[in-house]
Amino acid sequence: MIDDKHPPPSIQSANFFSYMTFSWIQPKILYGRKNTIVADDIERLSENDRVQRLSDLMYKEWTIEVENAKNASTPTHRKRPSLFKVLWRCYGLYAMVPLASGFFEGVCKISEAVLLGYVIRFFNNPDMTIEQGMGYAIALFLVTLIHGTFHHHNFFHALRLGTWIRQSLIALMYRKCLTLSTSSSISTGTVVNLISNDLQPFESFAPFGLYLFLGPLEMIAGMYFLWQELGVACLAGLLALLLLMPVQAYFSRKFGSIRTDTVNARDERIRTLSDVFSGIELVKLCAWEVPFQEKILMLRSIELKYIWHSNILSSINMAIYFFFQPVVAMFSFTTYWLLHRNAVDPVSLTPDKVFVSLTLFNIIRTNMTSYFPKAIQTLASVRVSVKRITDFLLLPELRGIESDADAMDADDTPDQAGVKAQQDLPEILINMKDASFSWAISTDEKNEILELSAKDRKEKEAKEREANAKKGLTTNPDVSPDNEVVVLDTSKKALLNNITMTLRRDELLAIVGPVGSGKSSFCMAILEEMPLISGSMNIAHHQDTRHRPLSMSYSAQSPWIFAGSIRSNILFGATFNQERYDKVIKACELTRDLKLFPKGDATLIGEKGVTLSGGQRARVSLARAAYRDSDIYILDDPLSAVDPKVGHALFQNCINGLLKGKARVLVTHQLQYIKDCENVIVLERGQITHMGHVDEVMREEVEVTQVVKEGDEVRSIHTRAKFVDVLREFSRKAPKVPVEESIPTDDEDTATLAAQNSGNDDKKGKAAEEREDDGASIMEKNLTVEEVAEGETSFKAYVEFFRIGSTWSKLILTIFCLAAAQTIMVLGEFFLTRWSGASALEQKRSYYPTSFGLYCLGTVIMTLIRSYLFFDCLTASSRNIFRAMLDALMRTGIDFFHANPHGRVLNRFSKDMALIDELLPYVFFDATQIGFMLFGSVVTVCIVNPWILIAIPIILAGFIALRSLYMKSSRQVKRIDSTSRSPIYSHLSETLDGLTTVRAFGVSSKFMDEHIKTQEDNGRAFFAYLGMARWLGYRLDAVSALFLGVTAIACVAVRDSQEAARAGLAMSSVISLSGELQWAIRMSVEAAILMVSVERMMEYAQTKPEVSPRHMNNPDGTSVVPNGWPSTAQVSFTDMSLTYPRGDGPVLKNISLDFRAGEKIGIVGRTGAGKSSMIGALFRLVETMTGNPPHRGGINIDGIDISKIGVHDLREQMAIIPQEPFLFRGTLRFNLDPTDKHQDADIWAALEAAEMKRLVEGLEGHLDAAVDDNGKNFSIGERQLISLARAILRRSKIIVMDEATANVDLQSDRMIQKAIHTQFQGATVFTIAHRLNTVIGDYDRILVLDQGEVMEFGEPWELLEKGSSLNQGWLKGMVASTGPENEAKLTETAKELYYSRRRSVA
Repeated sequence: MIDDKHPPPSIQSANFFSYMTFSWIQPKILYGRKNTIVADDIERLSENDRVQRLSDLMYKEWTIEVENAKNASTPTHRKRPSLFKVLWRCYGLYAMVPLASGFFEGVCKISEAVLLGYVIRFFNNPDMTIEQGMGYAIALFLVTLIHGTFHHHNFFHALRLGTWIRQSLIALMYRKCLTLSTSSSISTGTVVNLISNDLQPFESFAPFGLYLFLGPLEMIAGMYFLWQELGVACLAGLLALLLLMPVQAYFSRKFGSIRTDTVNARDERIRTLSDVFSGIELVKLCAWEVPFQEKILMLRSIELKYIWHSNILSSINMAIYFFFQPVVAMFSFTTYWLLHRNAVDPVSLTPDKVFVSLTLFNIIRTNMTSYFPKAIQTLASVRVSVKRITDFLLLPELRGIESDADAMDADDTPDQAGVKAQQDLPEILINMKDASFSWAISTDEKNEILELSAKDRKEKEAKEREANAKKGLTTNPDVSPDNEVVVLDTSKKALLNNITMTLRRDELLAIVGPVGSGKSSFCMAILEEMPLISGSMNIAHHQDTRHRPLSMSYSAQSPWIFAGSIRSNILFGATFNQERYDKVIKACELTRDLKLFPKGDATLIGEKGVTLSGGQRARVSLARAAYRDSDIYILDDPLSAVDPKVGHALFQNCINGLLKGKARVLVTHQLQYIKDCENVIVLERGQITHMGHVDEVMREEVEVTQVVKEGDEVRSIHTRAKFVDVLREFSRKAPKVPVEESIPTDDEDTATLAAQNSGNDDKKGKAAEEREDDGASIMEKNLTVEEVAEGETSFKAYVEFFRIGSTWSKLILTIFCLAAAQTIMVLGEFFLTRWSGASALEQKRSYYPTSFGLYCLGTVIMTLIRSYLFFDCLTASSRNIFRAMLDALMRTGIDFFHANPHGRVLNRFSKDMALIDELLPYVFFDATQIGFMLFGSVVTVCIVNPWILIAIPIILAGFIALRSLYMKSSRQVKRIDSTSRSPIYSHLSETLDGLTTVRAFGVSSKFMDEHIKTQEDNGRAFFAYLGMARWLGYRLDAVSALFLGVTAIACVAVRDSQEAARAGLAMSSVISLSGELQWAIRMSVEAAILMVSVERMMEYAQTKPEVSPRHMNNPDGTSVVPNGWPSTAQVSFTDMSLTYPRGDGPVLKNISLDFRAGEKIGIVGRTGAGKSSMIGALFRLVETMTGNPPHRGGINIDGIDISKIGVHDLREQMAIIPQEPFLFRGTLRFNLDPTDKHQDADIWAALEAAEMKRLVEGLEGHLDAAVDDNGKNFSIGERQLISLARAILRRSKIIVMDEATANVDLQSDRMIQKAIHTQFQGATVFTIAHRLNTVIGDYDRILVLDQGEVMEFGEPWELLEKGSSLNQGWLKGMVASTGPENEAKLTETAKELYYSRRRSVA
């Protein structure tokens, strides 16, 4: 498809001259001088640079390589695919272009030295005419100009090659992500780090890798001509070079090992950061910022230790580059002096020998102490990266990317596809027989990508050794012939055991069971996400000519919502069909929500759907599943997050209405719906205990046998299946009307959707504009657009960056050492002119070699000192800027994380931080060091020939103009490049989070296309930046060549008054200057551009903190909060209102309430009523206002205004069980007690109270059991119970439960309520609940909210009795809508509770 949005690529239409001089990019540079360059201004990529071409090529070659490796493997030796071979087959031919350019560049460099000798000899040879001298001078100018041309084409094509490698490997890794088995417990942060940092070495290696071949060749050529000048004495210089080689080899090995340690440490840090930012709301609510910050800083200190070692080696390496030339010259010239000092016919050290030798030594120095070591160093990094990337690419995967055509014909609407599909479906769609499933996949590959830190690897190896020592432990599970006995073998890793079931094409199958029984795993098994380890599972195909596989729709238990519009989330890449869309919106109860959203279904929602309530996310996820006319619908608990009236409507209108006649698998805790299902499966401990119609199920008695290991013994535990008792109890008490005894919505004529998450949809970031091409992309732009700063980095930013890590005295000392080292070197060069200009007799004195040796020694010492100081300053700044940024984000409000996508924030901590850690010190020092060298060269030339001063201002003005022109445009393009990288990470992060959904819907190829598009957007900016850099470099070298020509011609013109030695020094300095000048300018620009990363991090470091500090003290230093506060936990709201940042109006309005000490309050109301906002107000996630004029405040606890105390002083005294439980990667102990304040006995007691003790005792490691990202190795119900244990452990006086029982079964709900009454005695409890039986039967008073206002507040019986008149109360209406039987039951319960309390008081 042709991209008409961007200008065509000018490189494709460039003529030969334009191509060779990089003039094809010039119009864009000139445009950027007066205009702001935006992404749409940048040209599209040429055919050769298209990411799609590169991606397809890489995928094809990698597939071939994997196949070849399999074919070459033997039973005893498994051959590993080679990524190096793949890269060679993809790009080896193109690599010949920079290799050829580099070869001809080397020829030109040697020619420059030879021509310089002819020009110098001209001064000492009176027989040569001026014309001959001018000819040599002009030839020197032309060769230097051609040298520059070849040099920049060498680097342009090499860097282009590096970009191709990066882009194609990212695409290959993303493609791998789409096929990755969910069992591969690789974190999002690890994958982001692989893509952001492990591909950088390929780009670094590309321009220098060729010098592994070119470097030695140029050194051989240089040594040949040095032999011509110095004879055997040049071998002394070679000896000095050889002495440095072992040092370089040692550095290379160390760089490789340090790189491995660095990336492992960085992986661990980024993984932890990713985890913390994902669960930042819980971190804020629990006031856990400090322990998490300390953990991250501890990981950062480990990373910095390796970075410091790397920087020390880099500083020595760069110092060697600087002093290598004078040291080698000292060895060579001193040896020459020793050899000829006592000769009968003394041979003097002439200027042509000295300066031709210096030029040749400079060529060898550049290659062998800069390019060649960099090639070895980057090759070591590449080898590490190749190992890690190959490990990742060899992770177990499920299947390849599906073709969307398999699911639906391209031209069919969903309804048409459904009619066709239904006609050719067999009766039985899924048939399982004795099927067992497990997440544990065995793989023959040794993949260390999953154990990235050395510590993790050692722990794993220790465990493996321990396990091997206990090999005698085997289990013999009891197998009973009785069909009614279920055998569970917990020694196996199977999560689902011996499943036998069928699914008909029109069946509604309910899956029920207690928390952790394997219900969600059952869904994963049907979706083929969980591997089958024994038995059989057959999924039918369409009985048509193409034998198409069945299409499936999936609604996850935790709804996966991506950043984009509501419509794009529902369509999910499918063709838009108005009729079907309207039906789905109506069936999923979204009609009224969309009316209240600012832009209807075009309203943009943030990453993970942060601007939607939990119920809205669940309905959008269900609508996505329902819109796709699939053969099978897998609905994992879609009704728990919505209130019962909406749940009833969803079941009747969508699940059993719109989707009727389809195969549907419904996991649910809402047991009132199972009687309308054709069949029900009861799962306990991963095994089907009952199956069939609900009436048959409840008549059946089943015994469960569990096989467990205790030490060396294996024994069986026989228990009755218990969950069926819950079904029976519910069946006896269930109302006739199919609505559970829970919170319904209000009457149609009185209820309206609250504005909390609709009218104020933008409360967490309203910056994004609606897409013009809505529906064109599956994943649309983020809620807030990342700002692209304009203009140059201010001098103040540089000062702030250096000052954040160093004192003024240290910075001044560093500058002094930089100047001193250069001064000593320049003086040494002038001493050489004096030495070479002396007579043969005079040169016999030892004064000359001794003095020159002292100059060289001084240069070496000062260079090492300045390198160390400079790198130390930058490392200190890097350390402190990270600390400042992390501290700022940990102190800022939760709104920041809602407005900024996870990938964007993580990008600053990964890519930007890596640039500052590793690239900025090198680039900054290179620019500074070469800058001082250039200044020394210019001073030298002007001293030798003052006439050149006339040309200096003109040439300097040209340099400044070129740099200024380049800076304006390239900085803008570089910023676009930086910001266009964030969507790559955000898209990757979101894809990994919703991987199961993406695969279930068969839209992997669409997501792959979207990924290619994000890469294309970034590739266009990067390629433009690459072309601009070469445009500048070529012109700077051309001006340098002109400066050399002017210097040579000026010296030739005044031959009579010009000493040969000084003329040689001037031209030798300018030749070295010609290559170094453009490099210095480019490095200074590169440093300025890298300062963009510093600015981006400084921006985060200056993020505004929450209004109040964490702790507040009185003037005398004591805390404003008295000891033991809150003692009674009496809470009062006084005229309290709450408006979200960037919101259009208040979502809580003038609320005045008093809650008595130790009261248990139930908060009810439909989706969006403001229930969760009450929690945000209580925890001060958002500041509340009160009074007139409005000022902060409005909430008091035990008489203290919470707006006048520290946020940690407040949050540490409260506990919350959140609506969506979150667990952090690490151990169970850390998740329960991050602050490490509690004894093990206390933790076990809390787990026992939460009914989790038995489960934890069965885990490997018990309290130290591993927890995956977001607790993925625990069910959502188990996570909720762990959250309860966490709350119990805090022993707080104020407890908040935010719909905490929505995702658990009735039995677990009762456990939680029991724990609340036993563990939280005397505590004030606020519960947002969906089940009316919970709040009416157990809670003191009920608060009814609607549209942010208090509708009713009082004891349940009082509210029900008050509503008995014609003017029916709100709670009365809710209870009445649950049906006559249940109304009577709830009313009786409320009455009994009311009068029992009155009697107890009396």
